Amino acid sequence: MTGKGLVCLSLIGVFLGCFSSKADPDQAVLVQLKKAGSDLSKPHNIEFFVYFPDELRALKAEPKIKELGFQVDVRPAAKGTDWLCFSKRTMVPELATLQKIRRDLTSVAKSLGGEYDGWGTPIVK
Repeated sequence: MTGKGLVCLSLIGVFLGCFSSKADPDQAVLVQLKKAGSDLSKPHNIEFFVYFPDELRALKAEPKIKELGFQVDVRPAAKGTDWLCFSKRTMVPELATLQKIRRDLTSVAKSLGGEYDGWGTPIVK
């Protein structure tokens, strides 16, 4: 990914207050992508982050997330003891679709005691 940036959203401190608490987090990332020069009319390889307190719950979530059309890799989180369902989909980043994905992944996460933590994507020119 030499020369390409990555714009990512984490629910933990939505850009550390760069946006109002009333701002839609998915729209905020789209604004940042556009400012960074990404062509939002082109498909992006988008990564979604869903965390669970243990491997068993992450493995239970994996087929549910795959049913939603994602490639999923279950792995230990980079920090701490949580497990991550690292989920990917290539798509044009459209607000309504990203909002639906947020609702869907939040629902899967909550059903198993986990947390949806946002998404990120490299800039596409």
